[in-house]
Amino acid sequence: MFTADLTNTVVICICSITILRAVEAKKCGPGFYFDSNRNCIDDDECGVSESTSSALCGANTDCYNTHGSYYCTCKKGFFNQLGKTNFTNRTNCQEINECYQKPLVCGPNTICLNTLGSFYCLCKKGFITPLGLTNFTDGSTGCIDINECEKDPCGLNENCINTKGNFSCTRNKGFALTTGEHIVTNKTKTGCQNVDECLKIEEHCGLNANCVDTPGSFNCSCKEGFVSTGEATFNNKTKTQCKADLCLSRICGPNTVCRSKAGRFYCECIEGFSSASGGTRVTIRAPCVGLEFLLPKSSSFQDVNTFVGQSFTSLSKFQSRNSEEFHRLITNFLNVMEEYAIKAARNLSHEEIKDFSTDHFDVIIQAIRNNTIPKGRRAKLATADNSMDIDWNSVAGKESFDVAAAALISFKQLGSLMGAKLLGSTDNESKLEVISEVITAAVTNTDKENLAGKVTLTFKNKKDNNGTRKCVYWDSSAYAWSTRGCMLQNFNATYTVCTCKHLSSFAVLMALYEIKEQHIYNLHMITVVGIILSLVCLFLSILTFTLCRSIKSVRTTIHTHLCLSLFLAELLFLVGISRTENKTGCAIVAGLLHYLFLTCFAWMLLEGVQLYLMVVKVFNAKSLQLKYMCLFGYGFPLLVVVISAAIYSEGYGTDKYCWLTLKSGFLWAFLTPVSVIILVNAGFFIITVWRLVDKFSSLNPDMNDLKKIRAFTITAIAQLCLLGCMWIFGILHSQENTIAMAYIFTVVNSLQGAFIFILHCLFNKQVRDEYAKILVSVCNMKKTSKYSEFSTSSTQGLKSTHETGM
Repeated sequence: MFTADLTNTVVICICSITILRAVEAKKCGPGFYFDSNRNCIDDDECGVSESTSSALCGANTDCYNTHGSYYCTCKKGFFNQLGKTNFTNRTNCQEINECYQKPLVCGPNTICLNTLGSFYCLCKKGFITPLGLTNFTDGSTGCIDINECEKDPCGLNENCINTKGNFSCTRNKGFALTTGEHIVTNKTKTGCQNVDECLKIEEHCGLNANCVDTPGSFNCSCKEGFVSTGEATFNNKTKTQCKADLCLSRICGPNTVCRSKAGRFYCECIEGFSSASGGTRVTIRAPCVGLEFLLPKSSSFQDVNTFVGQSFTSLSKFQSRNSEEFHRLITNFLNVMEEYAIKAARNLSHEEIKDFSTDHFDVIIQAIRNNTIPKGRRAKLATADNSMDIDWNSVAGKESFDVAAAALISFKQLGSLMGAKLLGSTDNESKLEVISEVITAAVTNTDKENLAGKVTLTFKNKKDNNGTRKCVYWDSSAYAWSTRGCMLQNFNATYTVCTCKHLSSFAVLMALYEIKEQHIYNLHMITVVGIILSLVCLFLSILTFTLCRSIKSVRTTIHTHLCLSLFLAELLFLVGISRTENKTGCAIVAGLLHYLFLTCFAWMLLEGVQLYLMVVKVFNAKSLQLKYMCLFGYGFPLLVVVISAAIYSEGYGTDKYCWLTLKSGFLWAFLTPVSVIILVNAGFFIITVWRLVDKFSSLNPDMNDLKKIRAFTITAIAQLCLLGCMWIFGILHSQENTIAMAYIFTVVNSLQGAFIFILHCLFNKQVRDEYAKILVSVCNMKKTSKYSEFSTSSTQGLKSTHETGM
C-alpha cells in the first residue's frame, strides 16, 4: 500500500516538473529551457548518444543541433526515400548500392563490392592498377592488363602469347606438348618435347631422300644416285624433290665430265680440252678436243677472235697453272696465233697495213712484195699500247722474196694467265710480276734466231712501282720466260723500251721490293755490329752520368733515363726482333719495343722543356722535378701502348719481324706521337737558340766569339740528334723501300747509342776532363804543371755547370 502511494507521488512530481518546465520553456521560447539561475538555455534535442539521435531522427541518420532547434540527415551511403537531404521528422534511411550507379564507380576491368554505407573495387584477374593497388575506391582509371609474358611463364620450346587479362603458351614449330594439348597456361604441369619428323620421312622429305632430325626441325638430302631439284639440303618437299642422277648413266662423251644441278645435268670438258665450238660445255655424247688440237675455222680475224675466246676460257679454268702441261698449252696457243697472223698478212697487197681489235687482243699486220723494200727500210707496227720497230731485211730473211710480212699481236689478259716464272730463277730472287701486255712479234722469216738486226719493242706499263724491270721472251722449249738476247734500253713511268736479237712472244717483268739475300746478310751484320757498339756506348754514358758528380744536373738525369730506355730497346731489338716462331711472344716483344722507343722520345721532349726553362725562363729558373719527369717519361708511352693494343691488338707482330704491322695504318700508333714530339721539341729548340744568341754575351762577357760559336754548334747538333732526325730515314725507308735507303736507315738507327755518347760525353769538356783525370790516376802521370792546368780547367768547367745547369 505504501509502495503504490510512493510511486504515484513520484509520477505526480515528474509531471509537475515537466508541466512546470513546459511553462517555463514557453516563457523562453521553443527549443530553450530555464537553468537554475532562471536563464534561457538552448535545449540539445539530439542528445549525447547515438541512440538518442536515432530515436529522434530514425535509423541510419545523423542528428545536428541548431540554435533553438535541430535537423536530421542520412549517413554517408544511405538515402531518404522522400528525397529530402535535411528533415526533422523521424525517418529511417535506406542503404545506397554504389556498385549499380552509372557511370560505374570502379572503372573498366574491375569488380565492385558493396559494403554497409560504402564500397570498394578490385582488379579482375590478369589486371592491375597503374599504382599497383589491390583494393581501392577511386576507380576512375580502372585497371590495365598485366603482360604475363614478361615473366617468362611458359616452358622450354614454348611461345608465350599475351591476351587481355591472361596469357597462353603454344608449342614452337617442330615440338609437341607432353599433355597433348595445343594451348597451356602452366609450365609446371606441361612442357614441349621435340617431334621427330623423320619418323614420317616420306611425308616430310618425299621419296628417295634421307632425313636428319634436328631440334624443332629436320633436314632432307637426296639418297645416293639421286640429285636435288633445288638446294642440296632442304625441308620443303613441295619445292624440292629428289630425282634420279642422270650422270650415272654415263651419257657424256670422251674427255668430258657430267655435272648434275637442280635435277638437270650437262656435259663439260675436262681440263685441257674444249668443245668443237670452243665452249666448255658439250651436248650429249659429243667429244671434247684437246686445246693443242683447237684451231680457228679460218684465217679471218673474226674466227681467230672466237678461237682466242675459247682458248682463254679453257685456260682460265686450268687448275695447275704452274704445271708444265699448262705452259705447253700456252706455247701451242702462241704458235697458232703467230701462224694465223702471218697467214692473214700474206694476203695483203704491197705496203698494205691492216689492224683488228677485240676485247681479247689487238693485231696489226703489214706486207711488202716483189723484193721491194720501202724507204727507211724498217717496219714500224703499233697497236693501242705497244709497238715494234724491225728491219725489213730481218722480216724477209733473204734477198729475194715474193712476199715479206710482219705482224704484231698484243694480248690483253694473257699475262695474268702465264704468270712470271723466270728461267733460271731461284727462291732468293726477287718476286716478279708481268707489268705489260704479252706481245707476239711474227714475221715470214723462218730463221728467227739470227736476225739481220735488232728488233725494238716498246711496252706500255700497266703499273709502275719503281722496281727493277726485265725484258723477257717466252722460251717455247723451256716453257718459261727468259732474258736471253733481250736488253732493257730505257724506261719511264709510262713506257718500257726493249731490244732483242730474236723474235718470239715478249713481255716486261718487274722485280718487286724484295731485298736479295746478299743485301739481307749485309744489313744484318751492320745491325748487329752497330747495336753492340751502341750498347757499349750507352753503358759508358749511363756510368758517366751516374758517377761523375761534377756534371750532376737535371739534364744529366734526363740523359741517364734516355740512355737507359734506349739501352733496353736496343738490347731487346737485338735479341727479339726476329723471334717470330711464337706469335704471342712476338707480339709481346713488339709491344715492349713500341713502349721503349716511345719512352726515348718522351725523355727527349723533357730535355727540350728543361733547356727551354733554363735559357728562356732565365738560367736560375726552377727545374723540372724528378717525380713529374718520371710520370711523363714512363707513363705517357705506356698510355699510348695500352690504347693501341686495346684498339688493334693484332697490330703487334708480323710474319717477318716483331714490330708494328703496316696493315690498317697501325704504324702511325708509333709515328704519330713521335712526329708530335719532334714538332714540339723543334719549337722549343728554335726559341732556345734564338734566346741564346741574345743572352750569351750579357751572361758571360769574357767568352770570346769562337767559344760562343763552338758551344752553340754543339748544342744545336745534340738537340737535332735528340729530336729524332735519324728517324726521318726510317719514315722515308717505309715509304720508299730502296736498297740505299735501307742501308742508311740501318746504319743511322743502329748507331744511336754511339751518337749520344759522342755528343753528350766526348763533346762535353767537363766529361773529357773527368776522363783525363781518371786516365792520369790510372797511368800515374802526375806532372805538377799538367795537374795544375788540369785542375784549373776542371774548376772553370764546374763553375759553368753550376751557373747554367747545362
